[in-house]
Amino acid sequence: MNLNPNSKCTLRRKVVGVVGLSGTGKTTLLECLIPSLCARGWRIAAVKHASHGFLADRPGKDSYRLYESGAEAVALISHEQLATFTRSATPTDAEVSLDRALASLPQDLDLVIAEGFSWESIPRIVLVQGEASPAKGHLADGEVLQIVSVPNHAPNEKPVYSDEAIALLTELIVAKFAHAESSANCEERDDHARTGDVAKTSAKDPVSRLS
Repeated sequence: MNLNPNSKCTLRRKVVGVVGLSGTGKTTLLECLIPSLCARGWRIAAVKHASHGFLADRPGKDSYRLYESGAEAVALISHEQLATFTRSATPTDAEVSLDRALASLPQDLDLVIAEGFSWESIPRIVLVQGEASPAKGHLADGEVLQIVSVPNHAPNEKPVYSDEAIALLTELIVAKFAHAESSANCEERDDHARTGDVAKTSAKDPVSRLS
C-alpha cells in the first residue's frame, strides 16, 4: 500500500491524529499502535507537536556547534539513521504547520500518525481521562474516529492499554484507509462515508467511547 508521490490521490498524505490533554497517554498509545500497524506490513511515521519547544541536539557536539554558527540546516547521517535540524520561522503566536513536518518525511510511507495538531483537519482518535468530556477543540476539526477513555493514572505513570483496545483501534485505522485506497477515483468523499463495519463518530454525532 505504498504511496505514489506522483499521484494526485497522495498530494495529501494519509494521516491520523491522536489528540488529548497533556498527560492523558498519547505517546503511550502511539507506542502500542505503531508496532501493531507495522505488523500489518505498513510503513509508519510519527510526528509530535512539541508545544513547549525542544532541543534536538546536544550542546558541545559538532552538529550543535554547526547549527549555532548560523547554518539554516544541519544534517547528520550514518548507516542507521538520518536526521536534519532545520530552523523554523513560525511566529510564536501562530500554530505550527503539520504540512511542513509531513513534507520532510520519506515519500514511501503508508501512514503518518500525528500526536497533537488538534487544529488540523485530519481524522483523529481523541483521548480523555476517565469519564471526562472531550475538549471542544479536539472535536471541532477533522473526523473523530474514536473517543478513548483512558483509565485514571498518576501524572508520573503510563496508562495501560488492553490488547483488545489496540486491536480495535488498529482495525479502525486499517478500515478507514483501506476504504479510501479501494475507491475508484480521487474525488473528495463525504466525511461521513462508511468505513467497512467499523463504527465511527463525528463531532456532531453522539459520543461513542472505547474503554
